[in-house]
Amino acid sequence: MPENCRTLQSLKLWGMVAACSFLFSALLVCTSEESPLPGKTGIMLRGTSEQSPQTRITKQSAKSQASQKIRETSGVITSDYTFVNFNNDQLALTFSIHAKELATYKLEYGYTADERAAIDRWQQNAMEDAYKNAVKNHQSQEQLNLAGERIAAEYKAKVLAFYRLRGFTLLSGNVLVADIPEIVRRNVRKAKPLALSLSSSAERLGYDSDSIISAALSFIQTAVLYENVPMEIRGRQTGGVYPPLETAAIGKGDCDTKSALLATILLNWNRIRMIGVNVPGHYLVGIMRNPAKGDVFVEYKGIKYVLMEAAGPGWLPPGSVDKKTLSQLGVTESVKIDPFTLN
Repeated sequence: MPENCRTLQSLKLWGMVAACSFLFSALLVCTSEESPLPGKTGIMLRGTSEQSPQTRITKQSAKSQASQKIRETSGVITSDYTFVNFNNDQLALTFSIHAKELATYKLEYGYTADERAAIDRWQQNAMEDAYKNAVKNHQSQEQLNLAGERIAAEYKAKVLAFYRLRGFTLLSGNVLVADIPEIVRRNVRKAKPLALSLSSSAERLGYDSDSIISAALSFIQTAVLYENVPMEIRGRQTGGVYPPLETAAIGKGDCDTKSALLATILLNWNRIRMIGVNVPGHYLVGIMRNPAKGDVFVEYKGIKYVLMEAAGPGWLPPGSVDKKTLSQLGVTESVKIDPFTLN
């Protein structure tokens, strides 16, 4: 193994918040049979490390052995999952949450038209008050214009803060999308019960870090069902994403929803660093580790991130991606990196 390669060993759950911040830089997409060429971007390669120890079994076998049982008893929603890891171990994971707590949690994400319109009403009232004040105090048009500019700046700040609070980000061209990095950041600690449930099984089976990561991925791929998330649910704009705890409670979601849940679980271990990888119409994640032979990875700011397809229902171990995804990764201009942070 080259000296500059990193591995994750003796993982421990976070005991305190720590930062894992990365700034956007040039992107190199690779598969690991060769070494990245200096100064090049968008080159598809494969690395030279030893073959991954994961044993692959058939997609149908993995899917048929995964199950979920979701029930509500005395106001508590309990979601029991069973699934098969890539080494053929049968695993189980349980998540519980009070129904009222989940209902409150869901209101922290998305928004209704009336909630958004409240900011417009504030702006309208502020402009009317500024006009009345200008008339009362015999202000000039220039003074009124300055007041209008201040109100416009405050309005913009309120809109951006509102969207961020509700799990959205505003891109250029006024394109509003779900803010996956922010959703992940806000939910890592909240997903700790899921991480602890996974950790319990891992300790019992003597798992190393690679096996823990693979177990989390297999859980998300096969036990959490793939389902497109409506852009609007009962009058509430969702951005096409369920927040992680809702996903764990209802057991379904699409690629970005499932990727967010995977990241919020794994980032509870203190040596794990991850990124989101956004390609047209699809979302996957990368995890900082040394690529095994044949693994698909991206090199981002000088660090290799092995890619993982959370979407399912295909059963793909870390480093394996769908052929369509692989072709999209080859066009660097279409790839957007989302750094995941804890602060």
